[in-house]
Parts: sequence; structure tokens; C-alpha cells
Amino acid sequence: MVRRLFAVFALLGAAILIHFSSPAAPSSAAAGSLQAPGQVQGVVKDPKGAVVAGASVALRHETTGATQTAATDSEGKFTVTGLAPGRWTVSVEARGFKTAQTALEIESDKKASVEIKLEIAETRAEVSVGAKGSVAPNSNADYRALREAKPAETYSVANLSLKRDAGTIALRSGTVTFLAPVLERTAIGVFAGDGELTLTPAVWTEKNYMRFLTGKDSFAESFDRMVLVFSDDTFEEIKKSGAKVETPARAADVLRDHQKRVRRSTERPRSMIEAFLNADDVENIEAELLAALYNPNRRGAFNAYIFGKKYSDLRFHIRPEGVFPGLPAPEEVALVYLEPGAREEGIVYLAHKETEYKQGTASSEEDKRIVDVEHYRIETVIRGERLTSSADIRFKALGDGDRMVRFGLLPNLRVTRVAAGEREIDFIQERRQEDGAFYALLPEPTVKGKLYTLTVEYGGDKVLEDAGGGNFAVGARTSWYPSVNAFTDRATFDLTFKIPNRFVLVSVGKLVKEGKEGEFAVSHWVSDVPLAVAGFNYGNFKKKSLTDDATKYLIEGYATSELPDYMRGAQSIGGMSPVRMMDTGMNEAQNSMRIFTHWFGPLPYGRVAITQQPQMNFGQSWPSLVYLPIISFFDSTQRWQMFGLNSGLTSFIQEVTSHEVAHQWWGHIVGWASFHDQWLSEGFADFSASLFLQATNQTPDRFLKFWDQQRKSILDKNQFGWRANDVGPIWTGLRLDTTQTRGVYSRLVYPKGSYVLHMLRWMMYDAKTNDERFIAMMRDFVQTHYNRNASTESFKRTVEKHMTEAMDLEGNKRMDWFFRQWVFGTEVPRYRLDYSFAPAEGGSVMFVGKLTQSEVSDNFRALVPVYLDFGGKVMRLGEARAVGNVSVDFQIRLPQKPKRAIINYHHDILAVESVSVGK
Repeated sequence: MVRRLFAVFALLGAAILIHFSSPAAPSSAAAGSLQAPGQVQGVVKDPKGAVVAGASVALRHETTGATQTAATDSEGKFTVTGLAPGRWTVSVEARGFKTAQTALEIESDKKASVEIKLEIAETRAEVSVGAKGSVAPNSNADYRALREAKPAETYSVANLSLKRDAGTIALRSGTVTFLAPVLERTAIGVFAGDGELTLTPAVWTEKNYMRFLTGKDSFAESFDRMVLVFSDDTFEEIKKSGAKVETPARAADVLRDHQKRVRRSTERPRSMIEAFLNADDVENIEAELLAALYNPNRRGAFNAYIFGKKYSDLRFHIRPEGVFPGLPAPEEVALVYLEPGAREEGIVYLAHKETEYKQGTASSEEDKRIVDVEHYRIETVIRGERLTSSADIRFKALGDGDRMVRFGLLPNLRVTRVAAGEREIDFIQERRQEDGAFYALLPEPTVKGKLYTLTVEYGGDKVLEDAGGGNFAVGARTSWYPSVNAFTDRATFDLTFKIPNRFVLVSVGKLVKEGKEGEFAVSHWVSDVPLAVAGFNYGNFKKKSLTDDATKYLIEGYATSELPDYMRGAQSIGGMSPVRMMDTGMNEAQNSMRIFTHWFGPLPYGRVAITQQPQMNFGQSWPSLVYLPIISFFDSTQRWQMFGLNSGLTSFIQEVTSHEVAHQWWGHIVGWASFHDQWLSEGFADFSASLFLQATNQTPDRFLKFWDQQRKSILDKNQFGWRANDVGPIWTGLRLDTTQTRGVYSRLVYPKGSYVLHMLRWMMYDAKTNDERFIAMMRDFVQTHYNRNASTESFKRTVEKHMTEAMDLEGNKRMDWFFRQWVFGTEVPRYRLDYSFAPAEGGSVMFVGKLTQSEVSDNFRALVPVYLDFGGKVMRLGEARAVGNVSVDFQIRLPQKPKRAIINYHHDILAVESVSVGK
């Protein structure tokens, strides 16, 4: 849903820098770590000396980073055992109080005591959206047992192979120490010794990507340490083949190093993979394991966290419910290397199980959800940069036996209470910097088809940032509320916001009520149409609106009068007030709605709000709500005075509004099934922007320039010598961004995804009916997937319903050839047309030509369009069929002599070069 401007520039003399901090050196084992552990007993009280029950207590070793957590009981007391000697920091959090911290020295085999008094937090508005909860986070006994499990028994291993799908873990020699069982299941093991992981890709697309990333068609890595987390029969397999031995001291060190690695949160990610795995919403491994242990219906999972000799942080996963909870993907098998700055860092392998490929059942349309959210009812209070909310979430269980539901909630938003009806229930949410993901533990296993409602109360910061001048940057746009399956589920929303009177809030849905309550402005927004995601924008906005007669759509505009603080130096430029250009954005939105309604069919939302955000280098679109960068609210003279001549900036501004409005169709009404299919959103929105340029400019120049820029984005080399197209097919999606290919996802998926539609359009074009067939196909695609998620496969089926006879290049009435080349492949042809015009009988002209297709494989197929230019009027003559590296000769009698012949005039086919040479 994002259109970004990829440019580096200085703003008004102030350079904008992004700092990448170096990874901290791994800490050595704490001195005395082999000594007997100590413990601490404490009590937490309020300022008047009364005890505080349900307070969250966290202890962190200042040398090793090891952590322990607890919660105060009804008498305000807590006890933590097993503490390594050394200096610890004790942090206590409780609702209504400021966070308290104190330092504590733990001595070997001794008990320390501490009393902590809390201070009352700042008084906030007398507007409440919930009550304080009595159930402390992370207090579930089974979860605590997993989180704090200690070594229990050890087995020696020799020449043992653990075959897991495409991967094999060979344990040549060493020991496996298993932690204490939980729920009568042993689920965590620590290996120390000599081992090797090998993996051979099960499908050619993954083999090609592995070759790009590592230079090899298969993967092999030796290691001396590994942690196994599993719900399959790994324990029985190792126990059967090994002999029980004494537990080595090294096992505890390996476990500690593993926990430090996987529980960390990275405030400033240094790579796409680090952002994905270690950013705000770090996966809580013990919570995920507990979800598997609770449900006997789940198929066994297997996870290996490997300390490799070359690949220091290697992760091999077999997860039948889907490898990555945070990435919409149905694949069950993955190999990930995390090392920011390393050449090979990335998701090295991601695939379905080998048996699925053999049986032909692998598909991105697989549904791995455990619940389907139907409705959110959220009340939110905003004051300053703080947000406090209460959310009622109604969902339907999609399977039997599940007790754990994971929510996408920003870790800075601290959950205070979770309830099922009147009953408060357990939940998991560790510290912001460590495993901050939020899980609710249902009191009973789910029953398929049954409806459930949970109430979640939470609050915190980092959703809003006051940018000054009445401008607020709204972040966490999918996680400001406890979302489930954002962009995969669709739900109705009932949203109430209470904000300071001087500001204006605009939300998704329709405004059904607004008023004032004391110092607050209150607005109530409802969406009867199910939405993929909900959001809002906020600031000291001025509002305008108009109703378009053609589409019957309400177009709204929201912009501020003043600039954000970081642009204060621009006040000397005349008229630098965003609200001045609000009409331009609304007019572009109105024209976009008309154009796209004609091509794709009507939308159900009834309104779209075009809103200003203080960020300047990207736009974003939620259902009925568009966020535009502040620079799109300046005129061309003002942009020139700030940035000088910048063709990339000009193109971005000309396309960003139409691109984001197009997402009302692509990404919202028609969603995507998996991350592989996101090109159906971003590529289609880029294509839609080209339709806007073609319809709103009197000459084709801007339209043709757009497609030439798209071609260059795909084929121009970066600083490392890589063309975006060389990294992988658009099917690879977000995985395209690596250390040496930063930005390739946007440089490839957006333009090449749009090229797929563009090429289909011109193959379907007919001189008599023009674009009728293509429009019918696009409208059919929208109606077939109305408020549903589309996949590459389902789009292909729609294309095949509308394909012309000429498009059947393999004679099977299928478009396999096209999708194989352009969605799953990376080949790009080169074309040359050599031609001449010669007088013929009756005053006619003989057009003699030779079309050459080169730099492709023998099976590469294309319909290459040929155009004639009659003094400025360009007409399509027809197309030549080419297969492989071939030259196609033809001659055609024409009634009159053209000025010239042209191939690929509309950039009808993505090509390295298209040259026409006349004699």
C-alpha cells in the first residue's frame, strides 16, 4: 500500500541521515556464572505503603543481558530464583504508576530482599476506556515453565541424521541436553558438538534464488552449537539413538546465548531481514511453542537455531501452520540467515513441503489462519502523543483445539487487561525490547465455527509523533489496535475517538456522529463494508469536500495550515501552506476515481479522504483513507526552490495520488493471498497510475515516458552491478531486498508487476473495440475477488477466461508461457526490426521486414507488436510471433508509404532494447 520516493536529498540545507549502528560484540560468560545461583524476594508498595498486586517485575543482568520476570501476588510480593551472581536491574510496572527501577547485587547462594515504592503516574483526562486488570501478563504457569525451563537430561549422539523435509541435520558427535518437560512434553533441546546442516531446494525457483544469494545450488553449513524447539517426535528420535550422560556445563551457556539472540528487539534495523525478525513485533518462541503444545490437532513443528561456523545465526524451520506469523505466506519450510551487512543474508530458502510439489498441491492459496475476525469495536482516547484504547474483537474459530491467539500490536502499547466476557484471562506480552508480541490465552480450546469475543485494554506511545505546527505523524498503521491477519482477514469496524478539541481526526469508514465532551472532540466512525485494515489520520486539519456527479463518490480533503517543525526554514518560500494545494489533490483523486471506475468497476466505500501527512517521501492508502506526503501539497515552483530540478521527484508527485487512490481497488477490494502475490496490489496500482497519465495528458509523451522509466527501474544496474531483474522474479516479493540489493523490491515488484498488466492490455487490444476485452477482464477479476484475496494463480485463471486466440502461443488455451516468463522468470529479450519500403503495383507500397528476438532461452515466446507512423499518427499494424532466439521475415502490402515503422511503440513488451532500422 505504499508508494515511495527513493531519492537522497538535503532539505533546506539540513542533511537527513540514517544511522546504522554496529552490532554489539557478544558478551562473554559472566564471571562466577558457574557459582551457585542466588534469589531475590521483594515487595511492591504504593506511595502510601499499601501493597500493589499484579505488578510486572523484570530483572536484567547488567553484564550478560539475561532476564527473569515475575508478577506480584495478592500481598504485593514476588520471588525470583536461579539468578546468576552479579549486578541486576529490577524494573516494576503497574497501571497508574510510573515505572520504577533499582539496582540489586546478587551473591552466590544467597537471598536478597528489596522493597520498591511506586510513584503515581501523571493525571490524564477523566475519560476512561476500561478498568485495571487483575491478571498479570506472562503469569500463565505453562508459559512460565517454558520460559524458565532448565536443563533436565542429556544424551550423547554420534552419526545421527535428523531428516526434515528438504533439510538434513547431521549430528556427527556431541550431546543434546533437553529442558524440563512442560505439559508432559519435552520440546526444547540444546546441542553442543560437531554437526552439519544440508539442504537441497525442492523447486527450481528456490534453487535459482539460493544460487543468487549464496552462489550455490544447495546449502551446507557446519556448526558446533544449536538449539532445537519442536513439537514433533525429535525427543524420542534422539533419545532412542543416544545414551544418557551427565549434563555438560556448556549447555546452559548455549541456551543463554540463544535466548539473548532470539529475544532481542532492534530499534533501528540494519537490514530487511533484521527488521522482519527483530523489529518491534519480535516473535515469542515460547508462546508459539505453547500454542502448539496446547493443541493436539496441530502437526508437529521443528525449529533449529544454529550457531554456524560461517553463517553465525542460521534458522531452519518446519512449521505446518506457516513459517512466519508476521508474513502472509503459506510455506511450511524455511532457512534464514540473519547477519546484517553479510552478502548472503536473507531468507535463503522458503518453500512448501517436498510432498506438496510431488503431488502438485503446493499453492499460495492455502489458508493457515486459525481465526477469522468478523468485527472490531474500538474506543480510543488521544492526548498528546499517548493513545489509550479498549477493543472488543469478535472472531470465528477456523479449527478445533486452539487456545492461543496472536495479535499484531505495537509493543509500546502495553496491554493492561484481557477478558472473555466478564472473565479476565491470561495473556502474554513481554517487555518492549524483548519479545513484545501480544498473545491472548483462551480459557478453553476453540471449537470450529464458534464465535468468540475478547476485550483488550491497552495504552502507550509511539503511534503518534508530534511533528509541530499541528502536524502529527501517525505510525504503527496496522498495529495501533490488536489486529489479527491484517490484509488477510476482512472485518467491520466500529471506531470511536476522543481527541483534544483543537484537532481533527479522520478515519476509515463513515462518520455517523460527532460532538464534544468537555475538552474532547468525539467522533464515531462505522464501516458496514468489511475492511482489510483500519486507520486514522490526525492533526490541526482544515477540511473540504465535494461529491463527484459521475461516480457519486464523496471526495474529502484534509490538510494543515502550518508546516511541521523540520520545515520551518521553508517559511520564506511564498505560500508554503499545505492547505493551499488541497484542491489539487482532491481534483486528482476525483479524476482517478472516474478513470478507475471505468476500467475496473465501482467501489463500495462511498467516500475517500485525501489527507496530508508530515512524512515527505511516501504515500499510503487504507480503505477510504489516503495518506499523501506533504510535498504533494506544494506547487512545482515551491518544490523547485526546495529541491531544484529532480525528475524523479516530479514523476513521484505526478503519480503518487493516482497510485494511492488505485489501492482502493488493489489491496483493499481485491487483496492478496500471500506476500508472493503483493505484485497484484503494488504493480496494479502502478499500472493504474499510467492510465491516469494517459487519460489526463493531451499527448502520449508522459505516458510513454512513464513506461520507459519503469523499464529502466527494472533493468538499470545498482552500485553493486545488479539489475533489479537479475535478483529474482516478482514472485519472490519482499525477499528481493538483501544487503547488496536494497530497494530492489520496490524497483522490481512495482514496475514489473505493472508491466505484466501493460503487456496483457496490448496483447488484448483491438483496433475496432480498443480496450474492451481488457476492461472486461479487469472488471471480471474485481467482481470474482470482491472483498476477497486474490492469488497469482487466480489472476491467471481470469486472464485465461479472456485471452484472445493469438495469445494461445502453446496451443493449450492457457497462459502458462506468459506467467512462466514474466511472473516466475527473469528473462528479458532484446528486439531489432530491420525494414524497407519499396514501390509496388497499383501505387501501393511493399513493407519488407525482419524482426529479431535475442538474449532469451529457446522456449521464450512473445507477440511483438509492429506499428506504422504516418506523419505523427501512429497505427498498430499487427504482431509477429517469436519463439527463442530467432529472426522472423515478413512482407506486407500497404496502401501508402508510412514515415517509418516502429516496434514496441507503447513499450508493449518489456525489453532490454527495441530498435527499428529502416533502409
